[in-house]
Amino acid sequence: MRARVIIAFGLLLALSLGLAAQTSTRNLLPTVPRVHAANVMIRLAGTVSAWNASGPVTNPTITVNQGDVVTIILSSTDTVHQFALDLDRDGAKFTGSCSTGDTCSASFSPSSPPPPVTINTSSLSGTYTYFCTIHSTMQGNFIVNTGSVGATPVPLDKISLVAPYLIFAALVVALVSAVIYRSRSARRKKL
Repeated sequence: MRARVIIAFGLLLALSLGLAAQTSTRNLLPTVPRVHAANVMIRLAGTVSAWNASGPVTNPTITVNQGDVVTIILSSTDTVHQFALDLDRDGAKFTGSCSTGDTCSASFSPSSPPPPVTINTSSLSGTYTYFCTIHSTMQGNFIVNTGSVGATPVPLDKISLVAPYLIFAALVVALVSAVIYRSRSARRKKL
C-alpha cells in the first residue's frame, strides 16, 4: 500500500514538473522577425535644373529599407542625361560618363528613354548620392535605412532548455527506485 502511494505521488510530481517546465521553455525558441524588403518603384524626370523640376520637390530624397529592390524609371524633358548612384561614395562626378563603382543608366533624352535601373539594397546602408553625370544641378540623397532583415540573435537561457531533460531523468530515477523498493518490500513479506 505504501509503495502505491509513493508511486502515485511520484507520478503526480512528475506530471506537475513536466507541465511547469514545458510552459517555461515554450517561448525560448527564436521567432523570425518581419522582413521589410519590398519592390519599390521611383520615377525621376530629368531637366537641366533638377530631377523632378516640375514636381513639388526637386532632387527628392529617396528613402528605402535595406533589402528593398528599387527600380528607377527615368525620363528626360529637355536634353541628354545619365543617372548615377554613387555606391562607392567617392563623390558625384560630372564627367558625362559612369565612374567605376557606381550604378548608372544609359544616356537618355526625351526621344530615347533608358531601360529602368534596378538597385538591390540588401548590402547597402546609409546615405548615398544620386546625380546626373552631365549636370551638377541634378543631385539628391539616396538613403538606405537598416532594419530587421533576416534573423536576430536571441540569447538563450540554457538552464531552462536543459531543465525538462533533468526533470525527466530525475523522474525516471524516482520511478526505478520506487519499483526497486516495492520489489524488495514484496520479497521481505515472502520471507
